[in-house]
Amino acid sequence: MAEIEKALKESEYWFKAAEHTIETAGSEEAYTVAVAQAIHSIIKANDALALKYLGEIAKRHDQAVQFFHRLIVENKIPQNEAVYKDIIMLAVQEKSKFDYSGTSSSKAKAKHWLADADKFLKLARKYCEK
Repeated sequence: MAEIEKALKESEYWFKAAEHTIETAGSEEAYTVAVAQAIHSIIKANDALALKYLGEIAKRHDQAVQFFHRLIVENKIPQNEAVYKDIIMLAVQEKSKFDYSGTSSSKAKAKHWLADADKFLKLARKYCEK
């Protein structure tokens, strides 16, 4: 249980960091950092779900999507929540672009990622607190 809480807390801190960066940023570079922070929040929230229901976390980012898929297939999370798979899938696909490749971001794109991180974090809280 402590590991699940730790993953949720880390997700929340990544989210808050992204939120703060967006609020205080004024450049593409800062918005790019905010997107990377939001993506980290999504991945950590997924880790919390995987720990809770599968007893492990992804060792590679591509496993994160597989683990979320397993949560749906194994009915750990209801089928109607499968739409969140798109968020984790895109986060994993885009992570390296924002972390390492210098992809630029706009305020609008950063806010969109923040909204997705918020949705995914709420999903994780909902099912981890059961």
